[in-house]
Amino acid sequence: MKKKKSNPTNKIGMDKDEDDSDDEDDEDDTPEYRDLISIRAGKPKGKLRNCLINHNQVRRLSLSEQELEDISKNHGTEIIRFTQRNLLRIYPKGTRLDSSNYDPMIGWMHGAQMVAFNMQGGGHYLRYMEGMFRANGGCGYVKKPNILLNVNDVFDPKALRPVQTTLQIGIHGVPADRNMKYTRTIEDDWVPVWNEEFSFPLTTPELALLYIKVVERDFSGSGDFGGQTCLPVSQLRQGIRAVRLRNRKGELYKSVRLLIQFRFLPNTL
Repeated sequence: MKKKKSNPTNKIGMDKDEDDSDDEDDEDDTPEYRDLISIRAGKPKGKLRNCLINHNQVRRLSLSEQELEDISKNHGTEIIRFTQRNLLRIYPKGTRLDSSNYDPMIGWMHGAQMVAFNMQGGGHYLRYMEGMFRANGGCGYVKKPNILLNVNDVFDPKALRPVQTTLQIGIHGVPADRNMKYTRTIEDDWVPVWNEEFSFPLTTPELALLYIKVVERDFSGSGDFGGQTCLPVSQLRQGIRAVRLRNRKGELYKSVRLLIQFRFLPNTL
């Protein structure tokens, strides 16, 4: 909304009657419209938990990664309830002078709508972020899962939940779903074939990310980066898929792919 300022001298081409009528139109704006586009920001005074109190007006709250981590230890469901009606922004703590990043999953699984990142940095956390937004072509917006919008049964990231889906390689998601498994090493082969199967029971597949990394090891035992990719589990499809790999910067290799078969098994417990 653009607010007009009074002009006692009147602008050229606008007489006083026209200007007065515009001011009357501004006064007639409905409060619902103003509430829609005006979201207050800032932190209330007192303890951080006071930020989560249900206010009459929609609010926008900004927390550092450390503040979110601290308050989520005892008030995880309250944070999610807050994000069901308000906006939450998470940003890196000020001590990250090397432009490193934090784990974005802590923000996503607590319903944060904005998780700020150091895009000039690198590392696997940046790869997780890129993987999450591949669900919508990397456009910068992904719809929040319904489990984070349910007001009658508020999601608890720490609660033990039944296994819903089993993905048959590493998973990054809520704490109960995180797991990384490794294939055996194939020696002296330009086209390695592993033929190994990994199974990952998932309690919250809506937030899970599949992270794949290829490492080349030489005789010294050190590992050289070969390629990586990160994909939202919710976007995977069953069957044999040619999964393209990316370099350290997240750019696609032209002709490097992994042939992977995905199977999703229903909960049998």
